[in-house]
Amino acid sequence: MRHGIVPIVCVGEGLEIRQAEEHVLYCTAQLDASLEGLTAEQVAGLVVAYEPVWAIGTGEVATPDDAQEVCGALRSRLAERFGPETAASVRILYGGSVKAASTAGILAGPDIDGALVGGASLDADEFAQICRIAADGS
Repeated sequence: MRHGIVPIVCVGEGLEIRQAEEHVLYCTAQLDASLEGLTAEQVAGLVVAYEPVWAIGTGEVATPDDAQEVCGALRSRLAERFGPETAASVRILYGGSVKAASTAGILAGPDIDGALVGGASLDADEFAQICRIAADGS
């Protein structure tokens, strides 16, 4: 069980990078830079969130396949750099305009451990729905 402050490392790309199909490389490079100098033990206590900038506050959301593609690449990069045990212990979240309507599909990705909910958390009914969907999927 984790105690105290848990750092969340957020990575994500703008629309121009997504359209150029450089999003995976861009996000893994952000992850590499963020974790420079950390040990496997330090990394194991982190949460990583994939937040595609193009989706935040726009009403747009990555498809489940889009989200899994990047989250899977992030977990693979963690395994390459810090080992499979560390990669498995890091929680990877999706956080780009999370809505109840998209939650089940996004959370179905094998490398997506949860959601980082922003604006939808301000609507009690929407947030409760997201929580129920997440709880039902676990």
